[in-house]
Amino acid sequence: MADEVGAAGMRPVLVLMLASSFERFLVEATGVLGPDIRDAFHVSNSALITTLTFVSILPAFASPWVGYLNDRMDRVRLAQWGTVAVGVVSIALAFSPKFWVVGVLLLLGGLGQLVNEPSHRSLITDYYPPRALGTTFTFYLVASSAIALVAGPVGGGLGQVFGWRSVFVVLAFPTLAGAWLLGRLTDPGRGASVGLKLDNEERPSFGEGFRRLAAIRSLRRTWWAAAFFGGGVVAFASLRNVFFKDVYHYNAGARGAVAAVFGLGGLVGTIVGGWLVQTWLRRSRPDALPLINGLMIAEFGVGIVLMGLAPTAWLAAVATFLLAFGAGGFAPAYYSMIGLVASPRLRGQAYSYSLLWVTLGALVVAPSIGGIANSHERVACYVLGTIVMMAGAIEITARKFVARDVVQAQKSQAAGDVDALLAVRGLEVAYGNVQILFGVDLDVGQGEIVALLGTNGAGKSTFLRAVSGLMDPIGGAVFFKGRDVSHADAVTKALLGMALVPGDRGVFPGLTVADNFRIAGWMFKGDPAALRESTERALSYFPVLKQRWDIQAGNLSGGEQQMLVLAQALLGKPSLLMIDELTLGLAPVIVEQLLATVRQLAEEGTTIVLVEQSVNVALTLAKRAVFLEKGEIRFSGPTADLLKRPDVLRAVFLEGVARAEGTTPARKRPRAVARTGNGSITKDGADRAAVLETIGVSKHFGGVTANFDVSLTLHDGEILGLLGPNGAGKTTLFDLISGFYPVDGGRILLHGEDVTEFSPDARARLGLGRSFQDSRLFPALTIDETIKVALERHLVVRDPLAAALHLPASIEAEAAVEQRIDELAELLGLNAFRNKFVSEISTGTRRMVDLACILAHEPTVILFDEPSSGIAQRETEALGGVLRRVRDLTASSLLVIEHDMPLLTGLADEVIALDLGEVVTRGTPTDVVNHPRVVAAYLGTSAEATARSGALPVSKLPTVKTPRNRSRTKTPIKTTRG
Repeated sequence: MADEVGAAGMRPVLVLMLASSFERFLVEATGVLGPDIRDAFHVSNSALITTLTFVSILPAFASPWVGYLNDRMDRVRLAQWGTVAVGVVSIALAFSPKFWVVGVLLLLGGLGQLVNEPSHRSLITDYYPPRALGTTFTFYLVASSAIALVAGPVGGGLGQVFGWRSVFVVLAFPTLAGAWLLGRLTDPGRGASVGLKLDNEERPSFGEGFRRLAAIRSLRRTWWAAAFFGGGVVAFASLRNVFFKDVYHYNAGARGAVAAVFGLGGLVGTIVGGWLVQTWLRRSRPDALPLINGLMIAEFGVGIVLMGLAPTAWLAAVATFLLAFGAGGFAPAYYSMIGLVASPRLRGQAYSYSLLWVTLGALVVAPSIGGIANSHERVACYVLGTIVMMAGAIEITARKFVARDVVQAQKSQAAGDVDALLAVRGLEVAYGNVQILFGVDLDVGQGEIVALLGTNGAGKSTFLRAVSGLMDPIGGAVFFKGRDVSHADAVTKALLGMALVPGDRGVFPGLTVADNFRIAGWMFKGDPAALRESTERALSYFPVLKQRWDIQAGNLSGGEQQMLVLAQALLGKPSLLMIDELTLGLAPVIVEQLLATVRQLAEEGTTIVLVEQSVNVALTLAKRAVFLEKGEIRFSGPTADLLKRPDVLRAVFLEGVARAEGTTPARKRPRAVARTGNGSITKDGADRAAVLETIGVSKHFGGVTANFDVSLTLHDGEILGLLGPNGAGKTTLFDLISGFYPVDGGRILLHGEDVTEFSPDARARLGLGRSFQDSRLFPALTIDETIKVALERHLVVRDPLAAALHLPASIEAEAAVEQRIDELAELLGLNAFRNKFVSEISTGTRRMVDLACILAHEPTVILFDEPSSGIAQRETEALGGVLRRVRDLTASSLLVIEHDMPLLTGLADEVIALDLGEVVTRGTPTDVVNHPRVVAAYLGTSAEATARSGALPVSKLPTVKTPRNRSRTKTPIKTTRG
């Protein structure tokens, strides 16, 4: 045993055992002398059982706060004061004039014992290494069982000779002696048994501590079992004495003998349970602990039922021995399991919360059992035994979680020793029952830029949300600046120095830029000088925001809104900046400015984790990349090496479309259009029919001109590209063509018909389809249901009565819809997501659903608003061929807005450039992208900003840091709301 217990030796557990044993006298004596106290004050069985039950469990309501203090204070001193309180209460009980005074004093004594529950257990786990927990807990708990052998006869015998009051005076002296012994110990420090020194570490808040414990699955399942167990075990202590007095007419001495039998059974059970625990822990099988625990509890319940069934007193006493075997045998497994799955930082609270669940169960069960026992003691045994057996069955189910939780606890301990600003170990996150992240490990050093890449739906944004506190992980550990922040809320993490730039809704569109800044400065409340300083610092990166200071954020261009979001994040001077899709939907010249700003922030010491869909953009910023797929890390290393991994960098959704050669088009219509190999139009197709025309279209929003005299023609089978800076009026033009806004001037023709005054649904029936930049789908519908809505145009049978009566025509129409959905889901790789709600899927997956809806609608003219927005680079590189195939499958013409230049120039037959709401030029892609005004206002001079897909020149790969003396001031782009 000396080898197992380590350097601490047996002295600490001996002292704790003696102190606990002396306190146990009071508990046992109260139970044995309960009927005498009842007779002295002339109260009923129900009053006695209910009172004794309530005073034993009500203190447990304070257990979370006691555990909270236990994780912050010197545990030895805390336990010492708790023991003194028990001794003083014991003396006061002897002089109680009323029954209610007895109840109050027992309540105070319960508070003293409550302090010792988490203190003693957590001290043992820190005095002794994990391999010795079975032995030390058994040794500690055997004393409690052994004392029951003595306390019952001694308490009962003394009570019969001298009266119950004298007993409490006698029992006070050994209890106070135990307090003196505790004073000879010193607290070993939290985590000492595993080599950790955590006493100087910042402690989690009360709520954070609960969230961290609730994330431990085996512990959470144990809480449910504790509720049923508590309902049985607490009430049984009083029921046993009432049962033997009223059924078999035992006096105090005889009941003391029964208590000795119970104590003997508990002693044997504790020894056997401890031996089982130590045996399985030596085999490194902590998953066996809930099985031992659950079977022991179930045996306890069976024993209670047998006691009620026993026809004679001696058989009932034997049953008491048997049930005590389970009641004592569960404890070594239970306490060892909690010590293994809970972090040393929270063991006090871990032990305390189980007491709370025991209390809640007892509050429900005890009054009912007491009422039944007034007239039917045996029936009360049957009911109580069944409840306890349920607790055992629930506890056994925790077995499947323990091994994982032990590993998670070890990872949490190890993460605290890592010399990194951010250390993530085994992170697991789920939306309800759908798990997204599976054991993600990541270390990020001070001042480092790490690119987080991955397939759509891989969990990149979910990772940022979990690290930043917007989602509570179900497993794993997150350490920031050496502090465990796994379950800290977003406010706490922001105050510690984390900031998140979200990938979608980052501003309040109805508020001005100034108001958005004031809201973002919440952490400077009461310090206006610091707020002004931080505001000026943030504006120094984005001077264009000063010019927009009093303009509503919703009227800013997309690029300016992204600048505003980034500036808000910088207000708090974060040491860790997490950016979710920095370049989403932005023009190349804006991307160029943002990339320069991110580099400057890194040079100034800010650590950056960047979620990015474009590997090319990541290559220009980060030397290290992490690639996620299906919630797991598939690659972690130098960003340039990622390009050598075709098994990782591949199209997941669109590879099925690329293979789908020979698919029958949805609709065949002859075209006199000749094409070259890359899809460009030859002179032979110059006289094709116009399918969409805008003639002198203009639109104004107040004093802002969004579009002015825009004229364009889209021919049959043509793919026409549309480019321009953020705020150039591209999306507004699409809204005018769709019918969402009325035009202020000009006309719109669809297939030669003037649709200027038509509603959006009327235009859709004529064959106009629209894909939105933000994939405007129905969040409350599943993917299947969303595609069904898009198929509405082609529904043959629309009669609701036919559907209600299941007429053959209706059934056939519904079958055709289901078949079409099957085809589209297979084509776009959506089969794994079909039953998920749109609100649950990632940005890129929503883009695929949006594309499926377009194919289902089968329009003749399709407006694509940034189809590559939010999808991974390899998907983008496959998208050009997919869109051409969409055109062929639907026999349609495409008008495409796109910021990804390799995609747009490789896809479009011709390109139109807009700026400030006006057409700048129209021509071949090569001519347009080389136009001086397009280069100046839109493309800029950065190759990495324009080449977001395709091959990136080797010269653009990051090799050295950009010089530190680069000016912060950027040239603002003149943009207008579009």
